[in-house]
Amino acid sequence: MANPVSDILEWSAHPLREQPGRGAIASLVIVACGILVALAVADPVGGVLAGGAAMLFLLLMLNRFYLPSRYRLDEHGIAVRYPIGSRSIRWRELRRFPHDQMGGYLSTRERAGMFDSRGISILFAGRAEEIIPRIKSSMALAREVEA
Repeated sequence: MANPVSDILEWSAHPLREQPGRGAIASLVIVACGILVALAVADPVGGVLAGGAAMLFLLLMLNRFYLPSRYRLDEHGIAVRYPIGSRSIRWRELRRFPHDQMGGYLSTRERAGMFDSRGISILFAGRAEEIIPRIKSSMALAREVEA
């Protein structure tokens, strides 16, 4: 049986560019939190440092929203390069793929759980019709090969 992912599919997702309104709101919330933290600290210098640290922390937590993530599907599996770090999983390791038209989660666990952090979150960036079938067929082929 031919591998449905014999060629490489690469794409990037940049939520800030796709949703600039949400980006503006998120940025305002980050600045407001920084100001509130700065005002909560009695020392003016310490307040500025604490407010800046709070804004930096929030920006780091939202790095996948503010900066692009790059995805790659090939015959071996899926790899993603996030702004901070990277992750890859082979098709044979994947067990679940809950998704919608915006994105999905490729999990190595059979059942969802609160601590299911061994998977990969992906965004389709408007290419769901192309990406979803390739992921499903690659996972199915990997299961056939295992059996």
